[in-house]
Amino acid sequence: MIEQSPVWAVDANSVPQLAKLPKLLAAEKQNFSAEELAKGLVFSAGPALEAERADLPISVYDNVAIIPLRGIMLKSYPWSSSYVCSSFHVRMAVRSARLDESIDHILIIADTPGGSVSGMHELGDEIKLAAESKKVVVQVEGSLCSAGYHVAAGATSIIANHKMNVIGSIGVRTVLVDTSKYYEDMGIRVMPIDTGEHKSTGQDGVPVTDSQKAEIQRQVDELYAEFINVIVEGRGLTEKEAKALGDGRTWFATDALNSGLIDGILSIEETIQTFEKRPANGGNNSNAFAEKTNAAFAEFESLIN
Repeated sequence: MIEQSPVWAVDANSVPQLAKLPKLLAAEKQNFSAEELAKGLVFSAGPALEAERADLPISVYDNVAIIPLRGIMLKSYPWSSSYVCSSFHVRMAVRSARLDESIDHILIIADTPGGSVSGMHELGDEIKLAAESKKVVVQVEGSLCSAGYHVAAGATSIIANHKMNVIGSIGVRTVLVDTSKYYEDMGIRVMPIDTGEHKSTGQDGVPVTDSQKAEIQRQVDELYAEFINVIVEGRGLTEKEAKALGDGRTWFATDALNSGLIDGILSIEETIQTFEKRPANGGNNSNAFAEKTNAAFAEFESLIN
């Protein structure tokens, strides 16, 4: 299991983008009159827009927050990447949208094979909590597998953008490698000095005992049981149905829809058309809103790809 220190998320020296924030805000001030600044009307943005300005993985368009979940999931990762995503940073982005009263819809654009257990549960809990007060849609753009599906299960809905998207790989795995024979053949004897039988489990050159293997299997089984429970609660499946789907296989979107793993197959544009703009912000014109948001999304896509 892989884990990076969450210090990256709060240290401006480790995340150069955060250090840019004061300059960006100062530049924005030049676009407003002294009267507007004096009235305090300029910087009244909610948490979601402030998160965007701080370079968290979020973009805000009217009452919609768009959050990418792309690449291998690690607990934390220092810089934005199309190949690795930070569960911690995505969780902070979802949290900022949840706490923002101006946000009604959270659109999570997902293309991930899954990744580390570390950080997964916290992100899943945040998405589930957000879905209690917002419409949270996970839009699949390629694949939604393993840890990715775990965190998505609590969303309002999961939508694939193509019938050939890949969904599933539900399960938990790890590997124990016993290299003791290899070290022995090389004439090297490894002598663990620790505080218990399980402390050096998997250490290079140390034999793996049956008891150690059983303990790792216990942990994997416990994580799997929790995974199944998340699917049962989030997707409304029975435990028997969830376990039948949770054997590590993947499905194309059509089969995933038939089995209840997702809720539909729609393009991103069609998904956005289901989002309604607040009447107080200029009337409930979902078509006009969709056109505006689609254009903004195209710009967003060009930035993250």
